[in-house]
Amino acid sequence: MKSKYLFSALFLFLFTLAACGKKCVTCSDCPSEVTLEQTEFCESDFGDKDEYDQAVAVVQAFGCDCK
Repeated sequence: MKSKYLFSALFLFLFTLAACGKKCVTCSDCPSEVTLEQTEFCESDFGDKDEYDQAVAVVQAFGCDCK
């Protein structure tokens, strides 16, 4: 019975860790003159968090809405 609870707790922990590890935003509602090559930006696609934050900031500076 203890192993069942331990397995459930381990699964829940790993699932939470995996879900938190992939931070992504989707950018849309851009002005008509702005065309994006990609609309989803994930932190894991960049070298570090600063590069990710800068990329999202640039897209937002063009007038797009990122959520």
